[in-house]
Amino acid sequence: MNSVFLGLDIGTTGAKCCAFDEEGNLISLGRQNYGVIQPKAGWVEQDPDEIINAVFDSIKQCLHGLNQTHQVEAIGLSSMFHSTLLVDAQTQKLTNLIIWADTRAAHILKNYQETFWHLYPLTGCVYHEMYPLAKLIWLKLERPDLLEKSNKIISIKEYVLWHLANTMAVDISIASGTGLFNIHTKNWEKSIFDELKIDISKVNQTVAPSTIVGYITKECSNETGLKQGIPVIIGAGDGALSTLGSNCLDESKMTFMVATSGAVRKISKKPIIDSQRRTWCYILDEENWLPGSAINNAGIVMSWYVKNFYANMIDEKIDPYKLMEKWALEIAAGSEGLIFLPFLTGERGPYWNSNARGIIFGMALHHDRRHLARAIVEGVAFRMKSIYEALCDVAGKPEKIIATGGLMKSNLWAQICADVLGTSIHRTNVEEASSFGAAIMAMKGVGVIKNYDEILSKTVNIVESFKPIEENQKIYSKLYEIYKDIYTKLQEDFIFISHFQQGILP
Repeated sequence: MNSVFLGLDIGTTGAKCCAFDEEGNLISLGRQNYGVIQPKAGWVEQDPDEIINAVFDSIKQCLHGLNQTHQVEAIGLSSMFHSTLLVDAQTQKLTNLIIWADTRAAHILKNYQETFWHLYPLTGCVYHEMYPLAKLIWLKLERPDLLEKSNKIISIKEYVLWHLANTMAVDISIASGTGLFNIHTKNWEKSIFDELKIDISKVNQTVAPSTIVGYITKECSNETGLKQGIPVIIGAGDGALSTLGSNCLDESKMTFMVATSGAVRKISKKPIIDSQRRTWCYILDEENWLPGSAINNAGIVMSWYVKNFYANMIDEKIDPYKLMEKWALEIAAGSEGLIFLPFLTGERGPYWNSNARGIIFGMALHHDRRHLARAIVEGVAFRMKSIYEALCDVAGKPEKIIATGGLMKSNLWAQICADVLGTSIHRTNVEEASSFGAAIMAMKGVGVIKNYDEILSKTVNIVESFKPIEENQKIYSKLYEIYKDIYTKLQEDFIFISHFQQGILP
């Protein structure tokens, strides 16, 4: 029999299950998408049971791509950071899943700044509405009845784990992205729970990412086709496992991820805290920390553009995203003086400004949708440069930048980002880095490998590099300064227009 290891990735837009052999080759892939629920302005939720169904479907699809010679040895888990779910004593949901993009707590955080602002050096998490800490502050104020009724406060990974193996635990990686966890002691920070007046027993015990936390149950086996008794390894957060799966465990490398959102990450052997609070610091495993920064507005901006500007203009057989790229390629660097600040959902790093709003600057009669298509890509690249510079300041400039995320599979995106950064960006042969990282954790958990390099050294290779085009680099260098200047000058106006949009009139 040929051994395979599954990497299950529970992301923002869908679940993905990948099967890898012992050499790290991708054998089969299953994918099932799910949506978001936005009942009010600023609320972004998901139905956790819809996610469970998608997880089961993705596993079934993956197994369908295997043959009788393949034997699944273990499954490792990857999931999005910063999700919050309340469940009762029977692990039935009391709320929908509140995800990282939810900003409902933004308007109340300033009232508790004196209490929680000082925690950043302990938790590595900036005081911001994306974190579960902020969600708990909101629940404490707005829905104390649900908090009181809840038995556990969990992430989506813990909910999935319950349905796979009928057990509960949380890895130190996911815990490090809550704002409730001490990244130095690698334990829940009890003082925060005391301040919130929430019993610390409501959060699950933390374990190392390569821990076998349970085994596939008979019920899960019936739903998915997985053999009962297969070990389940808890894994880590998706960004952390993407860094692992891209073989960026060397401090000389940085991952550069552009997908629905965007992020830069760099491995460190110690916690790194930014005195200016531009970056966060999470955990990969017992020995590796993960300083980085993230933006909200990347692929989500493309989706907005396609939905509003392309939907009724093209043949249904044409991929609107490919058409958008085609049009963007027809326009020269700089979009003939059109600058797009893509703050459609506020922004995270490096400014952590939930009031920021999108801006189209320099629009003239000669501009058309092709210019806007390119300006969007350039605007996101400028955002990525801002968090790249912040991370370089605190963690050092990398020798190599490794591209990850769906949008960086596009040559247009990769080249523009290289031009904007003014440095080369490299693409590896690993297309599903988070799932691969989860599968590597599974291999380590069952003892097939003792260290990551055993699999990474023979699997991950750079297959393509994008060097900055000197002429474009000069153009973007000048436009980036204008871009920053526009943002700086509109701080007060951002606050006004954000409040106006929320019905908060002066």
